[in-house]
Amino acid sequence: MNRISALIVPVLALGACAESDPTGVTTCGPVMCTVSDDESDFDPGAIDLATSPGKADAAEEVAAAIVAATSDGELSATDIETAFEAAGDSVTVDEIRVIRDALSSTSYTVSPDAETRAETLALVSNIADAEERRALEAGETFSGGQIPEAVKTFLAKARLSGAIAFDVNEKDADGEGVWTHYPSISPAVENMAFDYTEITPEALADDLADTDVEYQAIIGEETVKSPYGQEYKQARYETRKGGTGNIFAHYDEVYHPDIYARGGQGQKWANNFAILSDGTFHCLPAARRDVNQRLILTNPALARGKHLLWMGHLDVREGEVVGIELSGRLSKLAGKNKAVFIDALGLLEAWGFRIAPGLDIDWGNTEAGVPQRKDGVVVAPTEP
Repeated sequence: MNRISALIVPVLALGACAESDPTGVTTCGPVMCTVSDDESDFDPGAIDLATSPGKADAAEEVAAAIVAATSDGELSATDIETAFEAAGDSVTVDEIRVIRDALSSTSYTVSPDAETRAETLALVSNIADAEERRALEAGETFSGGQIPEAVKTFLAKARLSGAIAFDVNEKDADGEGVWTHYPSISPAVENMAFDYTEITPEALADDLADTDVEYQAIIGEETVKSPYGQEYKQARYETRKGGTGNIFAHYDEVYHPDIYARGGQGQKWANNFAILSDGTFHCLPAARRDVNQRLILTNPALARGKHLLWMGHLDVREGEVVGIELSGRLSKLAGKNKAVFIDALGLLEAWGFRIAPGLDIDWGNTEAGVPQRKDGVVVAPTEP
């Protein structure tokens, strides 16, 4: 990777932010733009998703299709395809659970290819993009690797239990973001390339063991002048050597000449993370700026045109996972039974990450109820 191209010289004029660009994000040059973090007016009860649990009529159609298809005494791969066709383009939680339960029925025999087909179709359910579907069907990660078998098995279990793959840019009837109010406009290049942001047990171990790597660590801010004589604030660095295997929070509102700079604790990645539809974990680069430097990056930036299974925070100390959280909005949606998410802790285990003893998921906001882990997914609390 060419690091020179990522060292950006601030030559844009400073001052008030310019007109919003076509993406809806204001470009401010070396003056960083921010998006309000206030979600106090978000009401999960007002969200009506086509895929939410509780769509009984649609589930009955799928169940009827399975009964008809298995009248010959066998559930085949073709029968599974018929069931998914009955569910349509927007498969609900209840519909996919009917298909899951059909695989364990004793009313007929289940062919091995039926299970395989169900797992594949579950992975790509509600995903229309042809390239994303192709990668998932081929068992490929978006960084070009192979999804480990244990991960594929856990993914299939979670998706068949209703774990949603969501589009971070989805809007409700009023044009407001369903999953987030933050933008997702970063290209998958430089420090936002999939292979740079992807977190694996091997990536953490390699960083921890790398005693030779040299980098700029962010240790504060300083006031500098542009070629036009205008003052602005940028990150202040010190040169360090040796990886850490750390992932911790970092936030600032200054300009970053080096978008590959690490955080003050030597972390290559910030703790803002997302799980992509291929089951891979991705964290923002520590500086939280991409090559365009249009805004401070937040979790949705990690989508880069792909569907997500999770957004939240992931803390790692010397290669060991010590904290994991589901974001506030998603916690609210799960707590109100509006959406079902993959069990991120179980997925970490499937990948083989080192996990601190007794670790459990933290919920970003529990005023809508405390979600529970069950059958590979995170679901609404059980009514007393």
